[in-house]
Amino acid sequence: MSKRFMAGGAVAALAVVLASVVGLARADDETFQDERLQEGESEAVVAPEYVGSGQFYTGVCTIGPRAGDIYFNCWNLGFTSSAPRLVLCQTRNSQNQWTNWPDQFGCQVIHADNFQNGRVFVKVRRLDKNGAGWGQNLQINLLVVN
Repeated sequence: MSKRFMAGGAVAALAVVLASVVGLARADDETFQDERLQEGESEAVVAPEYVGSGQFYTGVCTIGPRAGDIYFNCWNLGFTSSAPRLVLCQTRNSQNQWTNWPDQFGCQVIHADNFQNGRVFVKVRRLDKNGAGWGQNLQINLLVVN
């Protein structure tokens, strides 16, 4: 047998094996779905909602250098909902500061409401050194969907 036919046979055999593995995964997935649904129930289907351009609010809060984990209140963001649909936060350095710090941060939204012209209460934690502080002028980018 030539090397070309042997290579072609190996590729075909691999395709058959992969197809059977994928088929088994699908069967297992369908079985899992059937087991978790009770009689008369169906899976939830969420339809996308239109969010008008006047319902997005952004803000930057400056936290600065800190000694460790911190809870921080960012206010005057301008949103009016007492319970916004979505609040996202991301930490970053200030724009005029060196950006090659190895520090890693987590930002968690704790609460958001319309008090103080729209406020968001967040927790910031350094992830690469548990409990350690930071020296850079840390900031938080916020996105709120009213």
